[in-house]
Amino acid sequence: MSSEQVSATSPRPRLLLSGLDSLYVSYFFDVSRAAIDFDELAFHKERLQQARQEQLAELQLGTEKFAVLPFGKHPYRYVLTNEAFEVRLTEHLSPSCHVRFSSQGLWQCGLNDLLGRFDSWRVSAKLKPFVPEVVSRADLSFDYDLPAIDFTVDDFVGRAHDDTTYRQHRVVQTIKRGSADVVVRVYDKVAEIEEESGKFWFYDLWGQDKNVWRIEFQMRRDRLRKGGIGSIAELQDLQSDLLRELAQSHTTLRRSNGDSNKSRWPLHPLWGALTDDIAALPQTGLIQSLDPKAHLDTRIYHQLRALHGNLKGLAAVIGEHEDRPLPITLPELLNQLPEKLKPHHNAVVWHADVSRRQKALRLGQW
Repeated sequence: MSSEQVSATSPRPRLLLSGLDSLYVSYFFDVSRAAIDFDELAFHKERLQQARQEQLAELQLGTEKFAVLPFGKHPYRYVLTNEAFEVRLTEHLSPSCHVRFSSQGLWQCGLNDLLGRFDSWRVSAKLKPFVPEVVSRADLSFDYDLPAIDFTVDDFVGRAHDDTTYRQHRVVQTIKRGSADVVVRVYDKVAEIEEESGKFWFYDLWGQDKNVWRIEFQMRRDRLRKGGIGSIAELQDLQSDLLRELAQSHTTLRRSNGDSNKSRWPLHPLWGALTDDIAALPQTGLIQSLDPKAHLDTRIYHQLRALHGNLKGLAAVIGEHEDRPLPITLPELLNQLPEKLKPHHNAVVWHADVSRRQKALRLGQW
């Protein structure tokens, strides 16, 4: 257990999942001898920029299939992406490659498998490193079953000099502590999924779809370096030590006992659980297997739910337009839809757009 006193007025929250949620790495490759046709990348990028409607350029590059984006991300000229990685490339800078390993890839496959896949692609593309890679950002998260919160931003104590609270409909959804090299966030992960990220596949990993709050530590290069972390291997070896320091010194969550010195308040049960779970990191191993298409079932469910809501709105408008005394039933509305959709439907455009979106789904882009 944590050496600090923990408030015992509420039960210990249950940990659902912990691990690496985001990883950004800079690679120093010799691109002069790479099996990459940069002229072809430039052609696809320019074609996409000039296209009048949204398109997707798909490219087989070594062992991986990527979507080519129509824009770069400074200072990198080219961005290639699929469901596992976002690869930024350029020809005349060092580091020449910057990679964001996807959240779903990290949770679905685990870091070691994802690194093996990236290394296979690197070899196939003849990208040879001349110095070790550098981790530029790592986000480590802990997800807890938390039916209700009984804390505010004023209950957090630590070295961070700035904090921010985000609310939705006057309900606290995110508390952020710190900036720049270290940011600690405590937030309603279910609300974030529903309103922003759409990562519904987390529900399968948690075994539930509500009452999940995440504690996330975002660490950038300078803070990682101070912790002795430069390479991915060093991150794997030393991340638990850095997390212990951050959870005990950078930010803690306390429960008031009336003492004028907040640092003497006992730890909140949530933070007591966190420090215990960090101490047990070598035994945690919470990467879980996930059916690669399981998230599509959840996405289908949510899109159908949204469609059902839109159909209610359409039924109300049609009913008012036709001065109907009683609401249109769903079967009646569905019977009318083919005729009402005719002015908007073109079979050729439908085929092209659905094909493009399906291809984008395979590449993790839509």
